[in-house]
Amino acid sequence: MKAIFKSAVLVAAITTAMCMTSCNDKEDDLGGGGNSGANKETVNIGDGSNAYEINENMTLTADKNYNLLGWVYVTAGNTLTIEPGTVIKGDKESKATLIIERGARLVAEGEQNNPIVFTSAQAPGMRKPGDWGGIILLGKATNNKGEMTIEGGVRSAHGGSDDSDNSGILKYVRVEYAGIEYSTDNEINSVTFGSVGSGTQVDYVQVSYSGDDSYEWFGGTVNCKHLVALGTWDDDFDTDNGYRGKLQFLVGLRDPKYADKSSSNGFESDNESGGQPIDPRTRPIFANVSLFGPVDNPATYVDEGNTHGSDMGIFQTGVQIRRSSELNLFNSVIAAWPIGLIIENDKSGSTTQEDATAGFCNVMGNVMAGTRKNFQDAALNPKNRTDVVNPADAGTFVTDYWNKSTRKNSQPLASLAELMLQGDPLNINNPDFCPSSTSPLASGADWSHAYVQDAFFSHVSYRGAFAPEESASNNWMSGWTNFDPQNTVY
Repeated sequence: MKAIFKSAVLVAAITTAMCMTSCNDKEDDLGGGGNSGANKETVNIGDGSNAYEINENMTLTADKNYNLLGWVYVTAGNTLTIEPGTVIKGDKESKATLIIERGARLVAEGEQNNPIVFTSAQAPGMRKPGDWGGIILLGKATNNKGEMTIEGGVRSAHGGSDDSDNSGILKYVRVEYAGIEYSTDNEINSVTFGSVGSGTQVDYVQVSYSGDDSYEWFGGTVNCKHLVALGTWDDDFDTDNGYRGKLQFLVGLRDPKYADKSSSNGFESDNESGGQPIDPRTRPIFANVSLFGPVDNPATYVDEGNTHGSDMGIFQTGVQIRRSSELNLFNSVIAAWPIGLIIENDKSGSTTQEDATAGFCNVMGNVMAGTRKNFQDAALNPKNRTDVVNPADAGTFVTDYWNKSTRKNSQPLASLAELMLQGDPLNINNPDFCPSSTSPLASGADWSHAYVQDAFFSHVSYRGAFAPEESASNNWMSGWTNFDPQNTVY
């Protein structure tokens, strides 16, 4: 295996690269952070193989450009530190991927106006979902399968007995055009968490145009705040194998051009692939989430084969809970999806619906708007079809579940306009998710359930990810996010 012995030189090819495209010096032209690469030394990390190792502590600095080549492993006992403003470009041909193995740490702590950026090495205008692999963070927390090899074809295992394990920091970080299908149902996501413990800090992270899921958690207990998923190919937020973290203030916005053949969702949640109710159960607690799908008008939208939908795959549901998962969603908004909510027992032995009835899986205090169909009790098989809506499925279970008075969900709204937002939430390059003062999202949050009594949660009065007094230019996304990564010069 290859190894890096001296971080001062990285034992990598170093070349001087000049920016061939003129660029404006204004911060706004850099997409809310990230420094222009003009006149910086370029450093290659990796050799293009699938076995390159970083075997000592290393720091990446903002005064250099970095190319990530092949699969790069940070091995146990070592820390990779990345300074604010640093840009790392993933190589397309070698499916560049950064893997932080168990016992290693990634400390990537950017700043609001100087984020760390992982992006495609392709030129502006040529970037596509899946240009490179992504970031895989692995830890020693528990899951419901014991020691597991992370999906995506890499060598590394995850899992253990330390739920407070610390894999480092991801803060003010963007990850763009990552996510690769290694093989069917075996993908590298843009950001993958494998049994990552609660000692890890994850806050202010944006994933844009992932070639698979934006974020996927396999077991573990890591908590997260302020996550953005833009233009995801498959699922925005995917939880599996006993993941039990707490999460607040999340946004998902879909680009109607990109959907997956397996059906794309805002949330997809399983306990394990066979649907068995084994412990620890997948039981994440989400609060204040804004999930916006691709449906601009429920009356005219067709999911596949025209200008309203992707010709690559099919969009399905804002929230799909299945296979004995006990996912919880509080004080959130599900909008503009073909189907709003599916809670299903889709595998033999699955207990998702029974667990929802018993109060282990809770969808409470939420708003739904602008869906083609609000509720369905089962997903259709994604193969050989062009529509996810099943007229024969009345969604009786999910309808009754949503409408139970103790769950304090609002009656679904027919259109996005009824959300009374300050601007257009579906404007892919300049969305505005903020409610007006008269919006049904401006109030109505309920924090009475025991699951959200934890001090992690801020008990705000509004539903969704943004307060009514905020605006598109003045909220927690300001300064560090980028909604036009295709044209940003790095």
